[in-house]
Amino acid sequence: MRIAFGADDENEATRAVLDYLSGLGEVVRVAGDDPWPRIGAAVGRAVTEGRADFGVVMCWTGTGTAIAANKVPGVRAALAWEPWIATGARLWNDANVLALSLKRLAPDVAVEVARAFFETPRPDPDEAENIARISELEPGQSPSR
Repeated sequence: MRIAFGADDENEATRAVLDYLSGLGEVVRVAGDDPWPRIGAAVGRAVTEGRADFGVVMCWTGTGTAIAANKVPGVRAALAWEPWIATGARLWNDANVLALSLKRLAPDVAVEVARAFFETPRPDPDEAENIARISELEPGQSPSR
């Protein structure tokens, strides 16, 4: 598995998450010293262009990088602060980018959230129609009924 990773700061939480991710496969660091909007977009593009299977973004709240990543067509970035949210993001939304706060999550909690995200291998088949509806919201797509 290839995971695109970007953060606008480095601390114990980012290091813990990176350590966990490196055990899952190849971690591709993108947008090194760029501001958080570019980091989010760069991780999103890495996922949608096939250079990574998933992405993880981290900024102070996680919100900014999630918003920026979600501007990239095909990205479904989810901000999660506990494992249940991360699991649900994969199951019910087929999230392909995980956004985390690097200021409000303790390192062990950040890893638990990432673990929940990555241990949920595929979306719930019962949500396939709703997940397809998300893609229909992107520019140039026509909605189905």
